[in-house]
Amino acid sequence: MSDDKLPIEKNRYNLEQVEQSIFDGAQISGDVNIRDITQNNIVINQPEDPKPVGIPQNIPHRGVTKFVGRTEEMKILHHMLQGTDCVEISAIAGMGGVGKTELAIQYALTHQETYQGGICWLQAKEQNVGNQIIDFAKAQLGLNPPDSLKSIAQQLSWCWQRWQQGNVLVVFDDVKDYTQIKPYLPPFGSRFRVLLTTRQRLLKSSERLELDVLGLDAAIALIESLIGAERLQKEIEVAKSLCQWLGCLPLGLELVGRYLARKQDLSLAEMKQRLNEKRLEQQALRKPKSESDMTAQLGVAAAFELSWKELSPTAQELACFLSVLNLESIPWNLIEQCFPHQEQEELEEIRDDLLLDLHLIQNESKGAYKLHELIRQFLQTKLTELMQVADIKKAVTLRIAALVEYQPAYIIKLLKDGLLDWNFVNDISQISAVELGWQLRTATKAWSIGIGQLANLVLHLRNNGSVPSLGVRVVYLSLTDPRTNITYKYDNYFQTAWYFGNETLEDIVELPPEVETALAYDNSEKTSQSQVFFAAGWNYFRRASLNTKASWAWQWTFNIIRDTLTELLKQRRLPVSAGLLSLEAAWHAALYLTNRRNSSYSNPISLSEIEEILSRTNNSRFSKMLQHCVDQLRIDLEYLREQDETNLSLPSSFQAFKNSQYISPEILLQYTEHVFRGAIEGYCQIVSSLFPNFLSSLQLASIFPARLVGVVVVSSNSASLTWFWEPLPTGSQSCTEFKLGVNHLSEDDSRFQYAANQLRLLRPNSFKHLSVKIRSESELSKSWLGDNPVTELAYKWLWEDLKKVFYLEGEIGYAGFPYWR
Repeated sequence: MSDDKLPIEKNRYNLEQVEQSIFDGAQISGDVNIRDITQNNIVINQPEDPKPVGIPQNIPHRGVTKFVGRTEEMKILHHMLQGTDCVEISAIAGMGGVGKTELAIQYALTHQETYQGGICWLQAKEQNVGNQIIDFAKAQLGLNPPDSLKSIAQQLSWCWQRWQQGNVLVVFDDVKDYTQIKPYLPPFGSRFRVLLTTRQRLLKSSERLELDVLGLDAAIALIESLIGAERLQKEIEVAKSLCQWLGCLPLGLELVGRYLARKQDLSLAEMKQRLNEKRLEQQALRKPKSESDMTAQLGVAAAFELSWKELSPTAQELACFLSVLNLESIPWNLIEQCFPHQEQEELEEIRDDLLLDLHLIQNESKGAYKLHELIRQFLQTKLTELMQVADIKKAVTLRIAALVEYQPAYIIKLLKDGLLDWNFVNDISQISAVELGWQLRTATKAWSIGIGQLANLVLHLRNNGSVPSLGVRVVYLSLTDPRTNITYKYDNYFQTAWYFGNETLEDIVELPPEVETALAYDNSEKTSQSQVFFAAGWNYFRRASLNTKASWAWQWTFNIIRDTLTELLKQRRLPVSAGLLSLEAAWHAALYLTNRRNSSYSNPISLSEIEEILSRTNNSRFSKMLQHCVDQLRIDLEYLREQDETNLSLPSSFQAFKNSQYISPEILLQYTEHVFRGAIEGYCQIVSSLFPNFLSSLQLASIFPARLVGVVVVSSNSASLTWFWEPLPTGSQSCTEFKLGVNHLSEDDSRFQYAANQLRLLRPNSFKHLSVKIRSESELSKSWLGDNPVTELAYKWLWEDLKKVFYLEGEIGYAGFPYWR
């Protein structure tokens, strides 16, 4: 039924209202007789609404000079909006500044003829969305809801029913909460289409158009439309670099392009330099008042700020941590590991319901995520606020330091994967030697806490474990060729030294200029000048090329840790307090000191004889390896004296193996079991005392407690050995179980299959480490398991474990006979 044929009651003013309006408008003077007008069957018709001319629309003014790079998105959006039999609701979703509103404007302008019923544009972030619809109906459609309709819902219903014929597009721009606009959606009907622009992932994925940044060609085209083709072509490579620096974000591109258009004398290269120096604080990335014709109403940082305010404190902390990492894909399991105190489900909710929903991160691939370059810069500025420091260098350093202190293994992985290899600044001169020294000392202190007791062995610390003062200086090195007298100049270097003197110094101090003389390659005064520094308490001089990467201080200190640890492992000199691992080192020292240097010697040695020699021994004349053995000897002597022992002795199984003219299978079995039991004890002692913060990352330690199940096969004058690890319930004691056999173990054995099932059940994350280990058949001699078998086994296990954590290179190799030369 058309509007002009509605029943008369719907076209008639309420008579009581008419009567009241007459009274309200009457000016009475003298005697006036007003009769009962309700008796006069008066019908007052409402004037006909004026018919709109053309297609009603209130599309905002288009702000771009040239719309580029969205042809495919326009086609997809139009297809999404052409459903039938229901209200089609679609969303353009994306990060701030990606051009959601501009795409909606361009779509509406391009497809006006599709929507003969009108295009109604609404500002969804305003509270009066309903009033905006009614105002549109009045101004564009000539509809005036009756005064009798008091509620907004009634007035909207009245307007929707009388809306101009034809398809209708209703745009809700910048939707934050779908529930707030839901009451104002048009009624179900095939001619209404609803389009949302939003930073959030509203609606189903099939109803959303996820808007990404522009491609590089489109980004270049956008810059060209703003500054002109001739100016662009003069610096085309710089223009490409500039677009990449801006992450091809349309808002950033348009702001910078308009800034360049206003400053005709500013080159693109200088523009990029300014951005490098001030980043998001650069004026070009703020929207000036003079650019009122821009579609976007905010600068880049202000646009991101809207999403930031939607985050919870925990989500803000997590987002800021992501900004520390490089722009390559970030595996989510790494994030979970770096936040061990957060529940896994809670982290997933933050990721999915906040960071992804607000388009602050992007799903790069399964289990991997990334940040847009400008969002990373924005989050880094927020990191400085959270860490309560003045600049990003300190904020990042402190954030990494906090993680190193309780999750050092994962920072090592970040370094290995290059996720910290981004520059604070491009110009090294912007960072002082003292600033670099602060980063280096902060990193050293964090590692000293994170790696625990190991720090005393691999870092430059005082005897009480504290970090000494650090001397720093930027040194300009040169080398003069004595043949030609030509001086060759090198790049600037960063020189450091640690102070172990008795004076009280600041944490970071400038080294005097004389350090250049002391370190010069071709200076005859080098040695004497170096001695002056050593005598003053300075030691561990080190230099490297200047570096502005966020990773540099962590990589510098980690390299020291890794290189020193490699040396300690290859020389088999990690300290232990007792057991067969300690005894082998002590036994070697005793043989050396008492001139019993035959490796097959196995008779007890008098403690008094050893102590008498030790009392007149100067350890400094020994190699570091032999010093370690002597230190272990002193530990064992003290223990034996407490036990009222008088001799240093090898275990009886070792003596039987070394002294027997004929090594029976039984002697071999007992010796083998004792060696492996001692190696397990030594391995466990080292990892628990020196690597407690790495236990979950160590391959063998992740299986423990476990039983080592092995078979010794003896044939004529040779023997071979196979074994595997069988996990035991938590709280059990690791042990060994060897037996003599005629066949080697294999992964088909029922016992191995049982061990595999136990590993799946008890240690599911360690299942990949299970396998049968084989010691190949070899001649049965006094050195069958090696000259120092406990040490060889324990350190081989350690090396394989620590290779995967500290990225040690190569194999541990053979330290020579004897190990501790």
